[in-house]
Amino acid sequence: MAQQWHCEQWARKVAKQACLLCVFVCISIGLPLQAKTLTVAAGAWDGMTAADGSGLYFQVLREALGGTDIELKFRVTNWKRAKQMFYANRADLLLADYRSNGNRQFFPLWHIDMDPPVVAFSLQNFVSADRLQGKTVGWMLGYEFSQFLPVSVKGVEVSAEQFGFDMLEYGRLDAYISYDSNVPPTLRAKLKRLQLAPAQPLYPVFQNTFAGRQLAAEFDRGMQRLHQSGRLAQIYAEHFPQANFPAVQR
Repeated sequence: MAQQWHCEQWARKVAKQACLLCVFVCISIGLPLQAKTLTVAAGAWDGMTAADGSGLYFQVLREALGGTDIELKFRVTNWKRAKQMFYANRADLLLADYRSNGNRQFFPLWHIDMDPPVVAFSLQNFVSADRLQGKTVGWMLGYEFSQFLPVSVKGVEVSAEQFGFDMLEYGRLDAYISYDSNVPPTLRAKLKRLQLAPAQPLYPVFQNTFAGRQLAAEFDRGMQRLHQSGRLAQIYAEHFPQANFPAVQR
């Protein structure tokens, strides 16, 4: 009995050592033990992010992270909910936002696009944003455009750009903040415009953790590789000049 017990213990020890050796070999030669799934939360932006995983931003992510063992899982919703997912740690990456200060997010060196100038639209003349003090001002859900206003306003969030411009046209808003490309053709000649912020870069936002910073570094290396090879210009095609990537390497 004692001899049998010792044999069983020896067999278990050998099996354990063999298992550890296999793990060590896999790590040493760079073979992934299991692909990491990266959850990407994004706003629904036409041509850039789609629920089926298509869109320019998603393609860029796939190719920039193409040399890794990462599997991308896309969650497309409104921008407010996408941010809530990210800050509740239910997403590893948020597409896409302005660079800002804070402990919860980490930004790579490479941006993914340029956001157009932010503009306040009104049917009334206003020479400065100060005139909007106490007025009813709208913007898209989650966009937080009040950050570009020097005064306090009664903010109204809308679920679609068309709703915002309709509310402006029918007098339910004193001003609506958006982008010039969103203005309905029937309103273009009627609206007064005041630029609140210039065009600025949009970044993929990573969690400010060790894993998040590693992912951001992988993204930067991938973007550098795509830029050097000329593939980045191919991906963006006619949108490439607007993205305003640097002419020199980073």
